Order: sequence, then C-alpha cells, then structure tokens
Amino acid sequence: MRAVTDTVTQRPVRTSTASDYGGESAPAPSRDRWWAIVRPFLIMVGLPTLLTAAYYGFVASDVFVSETRYAIRTGEQAPATGLLASMLGPTATTRAGDDASIVRDYILARDMLDELDRRLDLRGHYSAPTVDILSRLWPEATEEEFLEYYRDKVEVEVEAGTDITVLTVRAFDADMAQRIAGEIIDLSERLVNRMSERITDDTLRFARRELAQAETLVRDANQAITRFRNESRSIDPGEETAAVLSIVTALESQLAGAKAELLETETVMHAESVQVKTLQNRVAALTQQVESERARLASEGEGDLTRLIEGYAPLLLEQELAQHRYSSALASLEVARADAQRKQRYLIPFVKPALPDEATEPERTMNTLIVFLAASLIYGIGALVLASVYDHMGL
Repeated sequence: MRAVTDTVTQRPVRTSTASDYGGESAPAPSRDRWWAIVRPFLIMVGLPTLLTAAYYGFVASDVFVSETRYAIRTGEQAPATGLLASMLGPTATTRAGDDASIVRDYILARDMLDELDRRLDLRGHYSAPTVDILSRLWPEATEEEFLEYYRDKVEVEVEAGTDITVLTVRAFDADMAQRIAGEIIDLSERLVNRMSERITDDTLRFARRELAQAETLVRDANQAITRFRNESRSIDPGEETAAVLSIVTALESQLAGAKAELLETETVMHAESVQVKTLQNRVAALTQQVESERARLASEGEGDLTRLIEGYAPLLLEQELAQHRYSSALASLEVARADAQRKQRYLIPFVKPALPDEATEPERTMNTLIVFLAASLIYGIGALVLASVYDHMGL
C-alpha cells in the first residue's frame, strides 16, 4: 500500500495494491459462497440418502419370499382356434382363464384373509414387535387396513396365454412364508373342488330327476298290470287268445276231416250203421267244441278274452312306453355324467411353495441407490429452475 496526496484536501490518501491480497491475482471465492452451493445438495440429496442407508442397513426387517405356480385345467380337449373357435363360442381355454381369474380374486378376498388369520394368526405375525415400525401392521388396524396390508404382501399374477398363475407371498419368517403359500394353495384347491361339485350337481340334477320320474312310471305300469292280472285271473290275455285261436284252428281242421270222412262213409254204408253213427257223433262233438272255444273269445262273461284284451292292451302299452322312457333317461344320465366328468376342474400346483433359505427383500443397496438418484434428479431440476428464474430477473 502506498500514500498519495489529495489535491483538494491536501490529505494523504491510501491506495490498495496487489500485494494487499497476498499476490498479484484477483481474490478467490469465499468459503461462505462455497458452503451456500454445497449445503442445498447435502440437504436434498445427502440427507435422504443417508437416512435411507441407515434405515435399510440397521432398521429394516428381512423379508422372505415364497413363490409357487399352479394351473387350473379341465378334462376337455383343447378346441380349435381362430374363426372356428369364435363361431363355437367359449372354449375350454377361455373357461380355464375365467377360473384362474376367479381363484385370483378369491385369494385376494376377505374370506381368504379371515381363514388364513384363523389358521396362522397373520395379524399377530405381521404386527409382531420384532418387525420394524415402517413395515409393521399396526395392532389396532381395521379390517380394511388389514386387507390392504395383506394384498401388499400377497401377489397373484396370471400369465396371459398359458393361464399359469404365479403366487408370491412375503413374510418376515421363512417358514411362515411357506406356510401361508401352502394354505392359500389348499384353500384355492378346495374352492375349485366346490366349483366342480356344483357343476357336476347342476349337470346331473335334471338327468337324475328324469330318471326318477321314469322309474316311477315303470313301477306304476307294472303295478297296474299286476293288479289287472289279479282281478281278471289272466296272466296274459293276448297269449291266451292266441292259444284259443290255435285250438279253434286245430278243432276246425279236425271237424273238416271228420265231415269229409262222414260224407264218404254215407255214400257206401247205410245211415243207421254203427260206423256212420260214430262219425256223426264225432262231427257233433267237434262242432260243439269249436263253438265252445269261440264263445270264450266273444262271450259277455268274466272269461271274455276280447274284453280282457281291451283292458290289458293299454296297460301293456303304458308299460312299454315307460320302459322306453326309462331306457332313454338312463342313457341321458350316462351322457350327463360323462359331460360332467369332462368339465371337471383341477387345480394343479406344479411348483410347490418353496422354503426360502435367505431374505431376498428389501433390496438394500438398490433402494438406497434409487433414493440417491431420485434425490439427485430432483435437486438438478430444482437448481436449473432457480438458475433460470435468477437469470430472468437479472440477479
């Protein structure tokens, strides 16, 4: 620093030189300005990252994941696809996909949660004091909150095209994760069995009712014929009539022969001869016998076969119709039973619930890195916005 004299006041004036700043160049930015730049970064990026790393490193509870895969299949053959399939309507594959959706909704429903809680005490497991406070289910949680928490821990995904369902269960204990997955599979299989039983019952109900009615008709027809036989003392009027007609035919044949023999004898012998008398007596006996048998066919008494046939024929027809209806109903029942068997549903867990040997969640390093990158992105966007504002204001 050097002194100069002011021309007005004649006082010495002190001027600065480069040496006053410790060198010949301009002064460096101050520490306060540097801190003003770094502090927002530490607050917006460093602090969230540090808290996240501390939480996942020392507080977050281990989460064990058990995965299983199952499929719902029927006994139906895989149908044609494309235009033919659209013309035929819903196919077996479509129905299998619908069943998979039904089971998925059941797994995520309150009924499933209530049954699992009754069997495994899910509320006690997820709200245990050993679980970190951010992952824990509050002991005072309502039923709706419990259901929402359960749906966050159980994931059901149906793969498009194959209708294979992937069930993923998360728990804070490896054995509990496997047990939950196993119970879900067991309850889902019971649901599918109930659906199959309902389909079978609905399919067979009508056929069984028709068969029961046909059995009743056959029984009534048989009882009516039995009652008729007891009252008329005739086993089968039709067969009896045929037998009488056969007898009449035979007698008429014998009568014709006897008459011919009588005429022949009368031409060579006297009318009062013993041989002629014998033939005349034989012709008279045969004639009387023929008339007696014919009277059985058309008499007005209880033994009138024509009247018996008139009453017996409708009963016989009803019996035949009842037998035909019974045979048809029995065949329909067999067809319905085969159709029900073809529509039977089966839940097949081809990948059983696994017992995890280590915790796979939370992904501590990955989650910390995600928080760091997200905070950095937000900080960078905020810094650019502020710089733009300052530049616009001319600051």
